[in-house]
Amino acid sequence: MKAELRPGSLARFRFFAAAATTGLKGREKMIVVNPQTVTNRELAALAMQAKGRISRIYLHWTAGHYEDVYDDYHLNIGPGGEMYLTCKTFTEVKEHTWHRNTGSIGIALCCASEAQACSGRDTDFGGEPPTVVQIETLAKAVAVLTACLELEINVLTVTTHCEAALFDGYGPHSGDPQLRWDLWYLPDLPLDSVLKPGGYVIRGKALWYLSEILRQRR
Repeated sequence: MKAELRPGSLARFRFFAAAATTGLKGREKMIVVNPQTVTNRELAALAMQAKGRISRIYLHWTAGHYEDVYDDYHLNIGPGGEMYLTCKTFTEVKEHTWHRNTGSIGIALCCASEAQACSGRDTDFGGEPPTVVQIETLAKAVAVLTACLELEINVLTVTTHCEAALFDGYGPHSGDPQLRWDLWYLPDLPLDSVLKPGGYVIRGKALWYLSEILRQRR
């Protein structure tokens, strides 16, 4: 995948942020005004530029509305699979995952306003649940990024916010008032509608997309 960005080609990725909702550990999240879309080819070019300096990818949802894009993440994915870039380089440090921001990329699905965790396996995703297109777009983006960054796809390199929170003691059942459970469970569509651990679902799909990328390179 040999995508290149011409000098100055990132100039179109201009964005402006305004204060929005409260985010991780009480910090304010910022909504991006007039976000700019990005293609997988452009993602690949940005990843190539950051190769060797990025070792992890963290997966989130915004817990906001479908139309809200947040500056906390390098990449936001809308309900129709639109990808919004909110950085000029993936080495820019964004505050998306507590104590895990350096050397990492944060990606979020724009969804899950008023979602309720319940016990995980019976999650109430609210009126704006993750869409099938969002989940597939996320998995494809993970495949593109890991291929270009030369990262394996496993729980230590591609991690949901829920998994990171469980590792660090502020996830489900922790009792932490700032607990995070992004992508704890997701429907494994189109295979079936059963809720399964979100990291398992996304990494499994990303591995399939990665195999397609590698096949096309041969």
